[in-house]
Amino acid sequence: MPANAPRVKLERTAEFGATIITYDRLTENREEIALGIAEQKGATYVHAFGDPWVIEGQGSAGIEIAAQMQSQAGRPPSRIIACCGGGGLTAGLALACPEAAVVPVEPEGWDDICRSLESGEIQDVGTSPPTTACDALQTFATYPINFAVLKARCHEWARASEEEIRAAQRFAFANLRLVLEPGGAAALAAVLSGKVEVDDSTAVLLTGGNTDAASFAKVLGDG
Repeated sequence: MPANAPRVKLERTAEFGATIITYDRLTENREEIALGIAEQKGATYVHAFGDPWVIEGQGSAGIEIAAQMQSQAGRPPSRIIACCGGGGLTAGLALACPEAAVVPVEPEGWDDICRSLESGEIQDVGTSPPTTACDALQTFATYPINFAVLKARCHEWARASEEEIRAAQRFAFANLRLVLEPGGAAALAAVLSGKVEVDDSTAVLLTGGNTDAASFAKVLGDG
């Protein structure tokens, strides 16, 4: 896990009995480290977002969304707006809900998916990406399997600023009574800022509440 991961994530992971090995997000490669550990221990390496089973598992959220909306509103989602890091969730949603427009939203500066979709080939975030509170969405480049799905299925995407994301966290707390981590509020931020249009059949994913009390209190205080 990144050495600068929120303490609450480190602590909760340790509570499950995991052995945590930290690394520097900007100077070390987590994939190389994990592959080395897997080889040493004879373990199976599972890519964080580029493994087919991970993509399928995350896509199950789309199946649940479609079932709930069909049951409650009588129609499946026409649009699904989702927070995006490496593209595992968005690729899974695109496969699970082929009739819906899937819109990935990334933090400004950590927008490898947006850059890749705009250029038509995989792009990374460069050597000096900016600081972001969205630790869960900090991927340097997507994976070929993810990009193949997104390139074929995603025709719209968006970037959210740090302030827009903080505003979305405050909105969710005040209006939905939800505590969202920064990365989990990116899709909502794009909607509230008007960067992505919504209709009566739009689903917006709020993904994750792993934020510590001090950080969240600061976000609320800034408002």
